[in-house]
Order: sequence, then structure tokens, then C-alpha cells
Amino acid sequence: MRALIWVLLLFALAVGLALFAHHNSGYALLFLPPWRVELSLNAFVLIFALLVLGGFALVRLLDWLLAMPRNVRRYHEARRVADARRYRREAITALIEGRYHKSVRAIRLAREAEDEREMQLIDSLIAARAAHFGRDFDTRDQSLEEARNHSGGRSLALDMLEAEMFYEQYRNREAMAALQRVYAQSPRLTAALKLELKICQQERNPARVIELTDLLEKSDALDPGHAARIRNQARLMQLRGGEMDAAALERWWNALSKEEKVLPKLAAAAARQFARLGEGERAEAILVDALEADWDVAPLEVYGELERLGVKGDPVRRLARAEEWLRSHMNDHQLLLALGRLCRDAGLWGKAGNYLEASIAVAATPVAHAELGQMLEQLGERTAAEEHYRASLGLALDLLEKRA
Repeated sequence: MRALIWVLLLFALAVGLALFAHHNSGYALLFLPPWRVELSLNAFVLIFALLVLGGFALVRLLDWLLAMPRNVRRYHEARRVADARRYRREAITALIEGRYHKSVRAIRLAREAEDEREMQLIDSLIAARAAHFGRDFDTRDQSLEEARNHSGGRSLALDMLEAEMFYEQYRNREAMAALQRVYAQSPRLTAALKLELKICQQERNPARVIELTDLLEKSDALDPGHAARIRNQARLMQLRGGEMDAAALERWWNALSKEEKVLPKLAAAAARQFARLGEGERAEAILVDALEADWDVAPLEVYGELERLGVKGDPVRRLARAEEWLRSHMNDHQLLLALGRLCRDAGLWGKAGNYLEASIAVAATPVAHAELGQMLEQLGERTAAEEHYRASLGLALDLLEKRA
């Protein structure tokens, strides 16, 4: 529609000019002694318009000729930038595809074509990452040094990349040094906190693991379930360190949340530590609370071994509590095994044998066969005991084959 309007306007202008020239009878007189020129006004207007247009064209031609060297430089620069972008695109694509050596070659070409300092820093970082993945550590270190020179020795991207690559090489001390440089620029960088969390898990630093997990959970960088599992592992690591006395263990336990105190594996490990330090009643209470909150084999197994762990108490009372649990967990072979152990500790040999045989009937395990064999050996029934020992050994070998 717009084009049609322009065509109509041009036609109207042409008709108007034609009518003006046809009815115009004026003339122009040019006097330059000793010459005198008389022209029609139409011819004068046409010649004047041609002179103006010609002058304008001449000026534009001279400007183009004078600007030619600058335009040539711009053209070559634009080509270098385009080539650098193309090589950089190829390098990033190859890095994602896992073609690391091709990525390094492409980024070298990009760096040769591009002389802008900021882009050279990015190119050096890409080359370092690609060379690291390709296990070309000499090229990686050279690229890191170039990146450090381009950045003036201070770059968050460079420090974070170094930390990640050192961690992947199990060079945790150097990775932590790089992370300290990261924290100096961004104290709460989530990626850095996550990386430090992995390093602290490798270095078995449970206190720092718990601290970092809390920070990441508060910032929504870890979902609550994952954070709880990490904290649980760290708590277990603290217990297995075995460096706490009874008072320190009590303070540590009281500092846990209610939810953590009933976690099965954590409760079982804590009960073992309390039992080792002579706090038998505390150990038993922890196991009972954990089992009543969340039925699990870990605290149940420890509950059945309280006597072996040196925890003094009333075995009949323990047995009665376990038999109460049996009402709601009738076919739990681990509970039947624990009942067999408790009956043995109480001197109820016949009842102990019945429970152990019931455990084997529900699910035959090497431990149940070994327990029954040991009890039968104590009762002088060596032939029957040897049968259970052989069954225990056979089941244990089967389990090892399946795990291999």
C-alpha cells in the first residue's frame, strides 16, 4: 500500500513539472562581459540541477577515495572478528561434544584472529578446560598462565575454573587455595560452596560439611532430603572418629534435632558409642526411641547385641519389649534374629533356638545360621552346629559372588 502511494505521488509530481515547463515562458539572462547568454528558464533550471547533482557526486567520489584505506582496515577487522567467532563457536561445540583436542585447536585459531583482551581471557579459559578434559595438562597449565596474564591476576572465572580442575585431579589443597581466592571476590558463591562441600567430604571434615550443608540448604541450593542425607553421613563420620568422651558425646547428642535423633543408622552408631563408653541405659533408650519412630534393621541389630556390647540390664525386660514389637512385625527375620539373641542372653536356650529357626525360615541369612550354629555348639550338638556353619558359609559365598 505504501509503495502504491509513492508511485502515485511520483506520477503527480511528473505531471506537475511537465505542466509547469509547458506553460513557463520565462527566460534567464547571464551577463559576463564581453559575453551575454540568454536561456529559457526551463533550460537554466535543468542545467543548474545537473551541476548540483554532478558536484555532489564528485564530492562523494572524493570522500570514498580518501576513506578507502580506513574502509579496508575495517573490512579486514570485521573478517577477523567473524573468523574468531566462527572458530570460538566450533571450539565450544567441540568441547560440549567431547572432542577436546579439536576444541583446543579451534580456540587457538580464535585467539590468533582476535586481539581483544577480554575475548582472549575467555578463549584461554575455554582452552584450559578442553585441555584438562583431554588430559593435556601442559597445555592446560599454559592456558591458565595466559588467562592469568590477560586478567591481570584477578578473575573469578579463572579462580573457579582452577578450583574445579584441581579438585578433579584430587589436588584438594590447591583447590582450596583457589576457592579462598574465589571467596575473596564472592563470599557466598553457590558453586564454590558446593565444590568445597565435596572437598570436605573427601577430606573427612564432618564439622565443615555440616556447616556448608546448612548454608546451601538455606539458600535453596540443596533440597531438604539431600541435605539431610549429607548431614547424616557427616554425623556418622563424627561418631566413627571415636575422639569423644562420655561428656562430649552427650553434648553432641543433645545438639542434634529431634528428627536426627531417630535416624536409624545415626541412632545405631550413637548407641554403640554410648555403650562403648559405659552409658548402657542411654544406648538402650536411644535404640528404643529410634525403633518406635522408624522401624529399621540398623538399631534393631544393635538392640539384639546389647549384651555383647557390655550393656548391663534386665534381659527379660528387653525380651518382653522385643516380643511386643513382634505383634506388628511378625515376619521380620531381623527381629526374630534379635529375639533369638535376647533369649540366649537370658539363658532361654530352647526359645532362642525356636526364634533363630523361625528367622531362618523367613529369610535364611549367614548371620542367623552362624548364631544358631554357635548356640548348638555351646549346647554340645556339634553335628547340627556344623550343618549350620556350612549353610552360613555357603550363603556368605553366594552373597560375595553376587556383589562381585
